[in-house]
Amino acid sequence: MWSDNETDLDLLGFDFLVDELVVALTQPQLLPLTVGVLGGWGSGKSSLLKIVSAELGQMVGPESGRYVVVSFSPWQYEGYEDIKTALMESVLTRLGSLVEEETPEAEEVGRLHRMVDRLRRPARRLGHAALSVAPTGVAMAASLADPALGDMASAFTQQALAGAAPASSDGTDDTLPSQGEAEQLYVDVGTFRQRFSELLASLPQVSAVIVMIDDLDRCLPPTVVGTFEAIRLFLNVEKSAFVIAAHAEVVQAAIDMRYPGLGRPGTTGLGAEYLEKMLQVKVNIPALSAPEAETYMHLLLAQSHLDEASFTQVKDAVAQRRRQSALAVALNAGLAAQTLGQQMPERLRSDMSWAAQTAPVLGSGLRGNPRQIKRFMNTLTLRLASAERRGTTLSPKVLAKLMVLEEQHLSDFQKLFDWQVQGPEAVNRLAAAERHVQPPSPAPVGDAGQPGTPQNTSGRRGSSQRRAGTAPSTPAPDSSGGELDEEVRAWADKPHIAAWLLLDPPLANVDLGPYFTFARARLTLAASTARLPAQVQELLGKLQSDVRGQRRAAVGSVTESVSEQDLPVLVEHLLQIVLRDPTGPATDGALELAQAVPSVVPALCEALRMIPLDTLRSKLTTIVRRLPANDPSVVALLDGWQNSPHPISRLVGELRQSGTGG
Repeated sequence: MWSDNETDLDLLGFDFLVDELVVALTQPQLLPLTVGVLGGWGSGKSSLLKIVSAELGQMVGPESGRYVVVSFSPWQYEGYEDIKTALMESVLTRLGSLVEEETPEAEEVGRLHRMVDRLRRPARRLGHAALSVAPTGVAMAASLADPALGDMASAFTQQALAGAAPASSDGTDDTLPSQGEAEQLYVDVGTFRQRFSELLASLPQVSAVIVMIDDLDRCLPPTVVGTFEAIRLFLNVEKSAFVIAAHAEVVQAAIDMRYPGLGRPGTTGLGAEYLEKMLQVKVNIPALSAPEAETYMHLLLAQSHLDEASFTQVKDAVAQRRRQSALAVALNAGLAAQTLGQQMPERLRSDMSWAAQTAPVLGSGLRGNPRQIKRFMNTLTLRLASAERRGTTLSPKVLAKLMVLEEQHLSDFQKLFDWQVQGPEAVNRLAAAERHVQPPSPAPVGDAGQPGTPQNTSGRRGSSQRRAGTAPSTPAPDSSGGELDEEVRAWADKPHIAAWLLLDPPLANVDLGPYFTFARARLTLAASTARLPAQVQELLGKLQSDVRGQRRAAVGSVTESVSEQDLPVLVEHLLQIVLRDPTGPATDGALELAQAVPSVVPALCEALRMIPLDTLRSKLTTIVRRLPANDPSVVALLDGWQNSPHPISRLVGELRQSGTGG
């Protein structure tokens, strides 16, 4: 098992990003500096900060000074402490630990601590005072922060003059200070900033103070903005640098929500421009490519199976290969054997075998996200250990292949499970699907040396037609000569299912029952539907079919023949499937049913409200288009989405404005 926390051990090949950050942060002529480490959740931002922090802590700067690293997570202070003063206190406390007691420097640190105490309450109101009480003070604050922010100050001033100061959403005291109090506040800000700068200049043993700010994209909008305000208004002085690790779109959306309507004409909001001007250097963390994802999986396995000395040997060999070819597979079973020789454990060789088979599909399906890859492998390892404890033997290769489908396409995994519980005849559908996707046998060569007509193409479509996604008008025969069930064909013809079916090992002759046992937390439907009337069970299956015609026919049957007593039960089970796999065909079936049966709309909206908005990205247009725009439940749902800080909220507004709803 592998910890999900950040680490200072680089298994991702981030050395080039480490170098980029270290070089920027150790150039005195660049300070003060604010750097953005930008990437999605789970991309490795926190680990990168930890690796850079460790390297900086060992370096010697100009004139034998040291780099003082301060780690700060605004998320930990949210709701308990004003974020500006919390950040200032963290930096001062770290500096205080470096100076000797009863020295002028120690006394100055104490005075700055007391200034922070005096600023604590006004600092929470600084942004509102600047916007509503002293429009001229906005320019003053902006000039204290950074001359480049002058345009934003003008925008703030325009809003202030219009009397539209943004309201606080964090429950803090927004009582505005008087004109005199506001002016004194700006004086205090300037005084603190000047004395903080002088303190750093008086510490020759400090080359720079580097503040590593993580988890900003987990915070509410007031905390996001407050963190930036603390940096620019109070701490951004010579010999200081700030590294902010965040999901850029989430931070932009938080700024837009905090200051609505302040973007330039023709822009979606202030967030993108604000972030652009606050960050002088941006380091973007790329998604892992398929070879990089495979190397990462193999390194995790090596870490699990090898002692420290052997793993260090493997890790060093990987680093050398990465320097030679950054985007090639740098570790697999063969390369590990070259490095370890006879010390290569057989269990590691076996695990690397299934990792190599699943890595291409897993890497692309999880968009090269290290955290999701690690969680997949943790789940697989846990299930293997649980099975062993129960005296059940599971093949890691079979389990890995099934989990790829479960993690990435739950509705398709559910289909496979449904076939499994329906008996041997239904299980044969998997065998038929595997035969269906097999490439045709090579065409025989005629007597004249010219290719002849293929003798056994199984009557299936060519690969180009399958890639185009066009379906034949009649059921295609499988390779045994019988007609292929329409449901099986529709399932197997999905490009991701065809690719999955072709992965080793084939599953047609494998008893999958024991494997599904360990996935039943996500597959609870079968047991509960067994108690449903047969007609309702059949309609439930068709409403989650990949075949649009089957879903439409099921909707018609529901409106014609399902009783008032059975309808809520049917809807409840259908929405359970939607919650487990929002991007699957059950969502389409639920939307089509809601169009035909208005009483279904409130329950569907409630289910959709429980699903993270980014998960619904691929279905968003369909949802807005099919839900009745004037239904109160729909209005409440779409209003909530549109007013959320998530970047996709903009798309909701655009879809509603374009008139696709209803």
